[in-house]
Amino acid sequence: MRRPGVSYLSCLIAISLGFLVLSSQGQDLTQAISLKFKNEKLKQVIEKIGSLTNIKFSYNPQSLPLERKITGRFESQPVKQVLDRIFQPLDISWVFVEQQIILKPGKAVSQDDGIKGKNDSVFTVSGFLRDKATGEALIGANVYTSDRSKGTMTNEYGFYSLHLRMEKYQLIFSFLGYATSTHEIYLSGNLQLSVNLEETQVEVPGVEIIATNEDPVNETLGNIRFSSKTLSQLPVFLGNLDIVKSLQAIPGVRTYGDGSSFFFVRGGSRDQNLMMIDEIPIYNPSHVFGFVSIPSPDAINDLQVYKGDFPARYGGRASSVIDIKTREGNVNRFSATGNLCPYASNLSLEGPIVKEKASYHVSGRFSTLNWLNYLADREGEFNLYFYDINGKVNYRLNARNRLFLTLYGGEDVFNRIVNTTYRTYGISWRNLAGALRWNHIFGPRLFSNTSLVCSAHHYYLYLSKDQKSYWHSGIQNITIKTDLTCFINPSNTFRGGIAATRYGSDPGNITRPAGEHSEGEVTVSKYQAYEYVAYLSNEQQLTPRLKMDYGIRIPYWQPVGPATIYSFDANHVVIDSTIIAKNKYYRDHLGLEPRIGLSLKAGNHQKIGASYSRMSQSLRQLTYDTGPFTGLDVWTITGPNIKPLIADQVSAGYFQTTTNNSFDFSLEGYYKWYQNYFDYADHANLLFNPYLEGELRFGQAFAYGLELMLRKTQGKLNGWVGYAYSRSFAEIPEVNGGKSYPATFDSPHNICINLSYDTRARWKFSVSWLYMTGNPYTAPIGFYSYNGYTIPVYGEKNNQRHPDYHRLDCSASFRINRNTKRFNHHLTLSVYNLYGRSNPYSISFNKFRDQDGHYVVSSNQWENPLLVPTIISVAGVIPSINYQFRF
Repeated sequence: MRRPGVSYLSCLIAISLGFLVLSSQGQDLTQAISLKFKNEKLKQVIEKIGSLTNIKFSYNPQSLPLERKITGRFESQPVKQVLDRIFQPLDISWVFVEQQIILKPGKAVSQDDGIKGKNDSVFTVSGFLRDKATGEALIGANVYTSDRSKGTMTNEYGFYSLHLRMEKYQLIFSFLGYATSTHEIYLSGNLQLSVNLEETQVEVPGVEIIATNEDPVNETLGNIRFSSKTLSQLPVFLGNLDIVKSLQAIPGVRTYGDGSSFFFVRGGSRDQNLMMIDEIPIYNPSHVFGFVSIPSPDAINDLQVYKGDFPARYGGRASSVIDIKTREGNVNRFSATGNLCPYASNLSLEGPIVKEKASYHVSGRFSTLNWLNYLADREGEFNLYFYDINGKVNYRLNARNRLFLTLYGGEDVFNRIVNTTYRTYGISWRNLAGALRWNHIFGPRLFSNTSLVCSAHHYYLYLSKDQKSYWHSGIQNITIKTDLTCFINPSNTFRGGIAATRYGSDPGNITRPAGEHSEGEVTVSKYQAYEYVAYLSNEQQLTPRLKMDYGIRIPYWQPVGPATIYSFDANHVVIDSTIIAKNKYYRDHLGLEPRIGLSLKAGNHQKIGASYSRMSQSLRQLTYDTGPFTGLDVWTITGPNIKPLIADQVSAGYFQTTTNNSFDFSLEGYYKWYQNYFDYADHANLLFNPYLEGELRFGQAFAYGLELMLRKTQGKLNGWVGYAYSRSFAEIPEVNGGKSYPATFDSPHNICINLSYDTRARWKFSVSWLYMTGNPYTAPIGFYSYNGYTIPVYGEKNNQRHPDYHRLDCSASFRINRNTKRFNHHLTLSVYNLYGRSNPYSISFNKFRDQDGHYVVSSNQWENPLLVPTIISVAGVIPSINYQFRF
């Protein structure tokens, strides 16, 4: 039988012992606690510690800074150590007396034997920087300590990681066009600190060149970034900002001229440039024969240009990388941006799917050019239009995982209609692309991104009125890749990654309706290949002033059947062919691409840098660089007859800012040499030619140059002046008699002036002037008559130059209403080529006299010949007025 008294007594004893144990644990200063607080008042932090430990605090509220906000994080640390690390930076002393802690102002005396107020422990503060209003990632933002001894930059997803010793810090977060934010922390453990920056009302234009004095960390020269705010200050073309034309503002980058999306970087050909949108390669970035380029300007968040000192994570092209990041979408509220103009209009929509967790951004652009039909001076009409659509969705699964989906589609169509509903001829091209990316944070020091990327480009030349017969070329790829960033310690940031890509290319074949076939037509072999890439790199701070970036990229190229491979003799005549079976590999290639860069801070406002990079390119474009318009794109791959292009580049530079940071100056020189460079045989046939590899002639090439830029970044008047001296030469045994000759894109002198004036009221003015030495071309040195024909006689290759190119663009923008965060609208008047310079883009000597006695050249080989002038200029004065709105 149970005895109630004994049972009751046992329970009472157990409860008493429990309270005794809890009490003794609560007042034990060696017990471990976990505590996290961010921008909380000291009084609240003291109350948290009291509730966790059951320790009472005694102090005079008038003598302590109880309202001061502090940030910290402790994981399983002794109470004594927590108290020391909180109170010592605040000059508060504490003592444990009679089961309570007494706080007094004055020099802190540690109560923890063996624990001093400052030790050598290293912790990590990491997080994201975002726009306060939209939640958009701020790419390339600066994070540094107030004494500028330590700092870093956010990556392409707005993530940063900074290693600091256990100490009190003031962390500064800054980004161009945003108010600087300062946070005071006492770092006693790893800390996650994400910050939202607020956009300033006064916009600050100018190119954000990495490594200004405002950025005390990154000293890379030749790495230039445009934020969306910076791009918005440049003069517009046809009422819209144009990315490729914006690249003209960078010394060392030149375009072909009016109406062209071709651009050339440091003496390289146009296929040596890799343009990416959210990691997606874009093979043809043009609209309207090159007058307009992609993507839609409203979709751009960040644009970064690499023309030297390439990071090891980039490759596949020999001259440059244009890395475009699109907007993620406003996670807080719905907003819309639009632009209406006579040539092309665009509309962007963005907003939250799940507030502060998932968002979308959709941007569409479409042309409005058919009104030009009324200006046509020939019988008949044409149909000309283009469109492109950018879409992006992002979803934050949790604090460590995030998904991004990017989609892009665009198309150009040009048809001519003559008295019927049938089209007499036409061309079109389209781009389709997509990327699915997964961000994962393993911890404060390890960040990863895994991507699945697809891209395709198709070009059509219609050979019949009903468009059922056409010539088609295309290229596509699918890639899966993983990139890791490891912030090892304060002096080393390691990057590594692997990627696998499958390419498919159609160099050009004719498609006809079933049952139709043209005698003599042949099939051009298509190409497939796999590329596997691994890379490693490290950013190492050797001394407080000297930093070294080094790494290596290893591509492995593996062509695969089915394919037909032709063999050529010494005279480039076909002597044999080999049929490669499906899925059979042939002629693989392993490359090694070392990269190294050094930068030295020569003073508080000067730095010096030098670098060496090797880039290889296994994907080659066969085309004529003799005209500005989008050509008949033919892509081929490295194989038995085409070796990979290899480019080695050395560069050195100097950078300086003034004491007040109002001006900065940069100077950079480079020398680049190529292996397996090719040009074309005389009168080469690249269209519908199964033996097109026999039209190539291989040799070497080299380029060198000097680039200068002076920039003003503060005040109402901002802008920059840039100059580049650049030469590019080829030396091919079977071209030009084996003698060196200037490349088609060789342009010794290039000058760009960009100025912007903001009245800080409602008016903004921009002006841009561009000058380039004319392109080389091969001119005949004489003519002779044969059977009634006038035949030109040619001498050395590229022995003459076009007239020098120059033009002046300007724009004026008026804000209709007062500047508000909710709704703004503007009117912008822009003029392209203000003084009407006639810049010729082609000169032809295959001429004859017409009935009026004028010299003309033949054109439009598909129908009856049309007569056009021998020298053609594309653009005169082009005005535009557009209406922009945002809400």
